[in-house]
Amino acid sequence: MTCRICNNSTYMVLDLGSTPPANSFLSSIEDKIENFPLVLEYCSSCSNLQLRDCLDSDKLYKNYYYVTPKSQTLDSHYSFFTNFLLAKNYLNSESSVVEVGSNIGDFLQHIKPYVRSIIGIDPAENIAAKANSLGIETICDFFSTAAADNIKKKYGSADTIIARHCFAHNASPHDLLQGVKLLMAPDGHVIIENAYAVNTIEGNEIDQIYHEHMFYYSIQSMSKALELNGLVLVDLFISQVHGGSISFVATHAENNPTVLDSVADYLSYEKTVLTKSKLLDFASSASKIKIELNALVKNILNEGKTIYSYGATAKGNTLLNFIGLNNESITYCVDSTEIKQGKFLPGSKIKIINEEEGLNNPPDYFLLTAWNYRDEIISKTRESGNYSSAFIVPFPELKIMR
Repeated sequence: MTCRICNNSTYMVLDLGSTPPANSFLSSIEDKIENFPLVLEYCSSCSNLQLRDCLDSDKLYKNYYYVTPKSQTLDSHYSFFTNFLLAKNYLNSESSVVEVGSNIGDFLQHIKPYVRSIIGIDPAENIAAKANSLGIETICDFFSTAAADNIKKKYGSADTIIARHCFAHNASPHDLLQGVKLLMAPDGHVIIENAYAVNTIEGNEIDQIYHEHMFYYSIQSMSKALELNGLVLVDLFISQVHGGSISFVATHAENNPTVLDSVADYLSYEKTVLTKSKLLDFASSASKIKIELNALVKNILNEGKTIYSYGATAKGNTLLNFIGLNNESITYCVDSTEIKQGKFLPGSKIKIINEEEGLNNPPDYFLLTAWNYRDEIISKTRESGNYSSAFIVPFPELKIMR
C-alpha cells in the first residue's frame, strides 16, 4: 500500500479484523450494521502510522454520537492546554480563534474569556446544533480549503487555528493543511492535538485503532505533512489525556521561524520507539491481550459473577469486537452520555445504561473500556458507596484493581 502523507510504500503492522464503525450505536438490538476492515500499516520513510482502509466521512460523521464528556480529567487538561498557549503567546486577548472539530464547544467555552473571538466548525449536524444552542457559534461543515475560504471571507483570517483530536479523522491531511494555510493569519499559529504514536505503541493501546483514527501521528510524519503544505513545526508538548497525546504547533514556513528545542528533544526519543522490532512487539501485545482478557472473563463468568463495561467509547468498541466479547458475557455498558443511553454497542450489542442504573445495581466487575478515565471512574464508584465492584484495566497491561 501507499503512505497518504509522502506516497512511499507501507507495510502491515496489525490486522484487527473487520469491525463496525466504532461510534455507530444501534437503536435496537435487531439493527444490522456493516463491518469494515481495520488494518494498521506503517511507512518507514516518514514514520507514518495509518489505516489501510478509510471510510467515507458521511458514514462516520453525519449523525455522530461522540459528545465531549463532562470530566474533571478534561477540565484539568483544558486548563493545562490553555495555560501553555497563553504562556507561549499562541493565544492572547487579540486572538481570533477557529477550532476545527469543535464538537459541542466545551474547549471554545473554556478559552473564550482569554481571546477576542471564537468560531467552531464541526461536520455532525446534531453536534453543531447542540453547540449553537449553547451559545458557541459553530459552522456545520467539514473543514477544507472551500470551508476555510468561506470562513476567511466572512470573518477574516484566524490568528489561531486549533484542531484537537480530529486531524487524524480525515483521509487526506493535505486537504486540511491547505485549508489551514489559507485561513491562518501571516503571523498566526495552528495547534494540532492528537493521540501520539509513541504512547499508542509503548502503551500497547490497540484500542486507539478504529475507523475514525485514520492516522497515528508522530513528530516525523506531522513534520513531513506540514512541510509539504508550506508550514513548519516550531513547538510541541506532550500530555497524558486520552492515553497520551501530542500537541504540534506550526506556522507559515516562509516566516523562517525559530524551531524550539522541544521538537528535537522529543524527536530523538521518538526514533528509538518507532522501529520495526517495537512495532512487531505491539502486534504481539494485541494477541496477548486477546488471549488473557478472554481467559479472565471466562473465569469470572464460570464463578457465577457479573461484568459490566464502563464507557461506551469508540476505543472500547474496538477492544470488545477484537477480543470477541458481547452481550452474552458483558451484561451492560455504563455511560454518562445521554444520547448513547438505551442504545446498543455496535458489534457486541451490549445495552448502554446510565451511571445511576449501573451504580444502583452494580456488577462484580467493571471492565474499564474508558480506561483513560480510570481514576475518575473508580473515585466516582467508591463515592457512590460501592466498595464491592472490582475494576478490570486492560491497558497498558491487563490487571484487576479492587
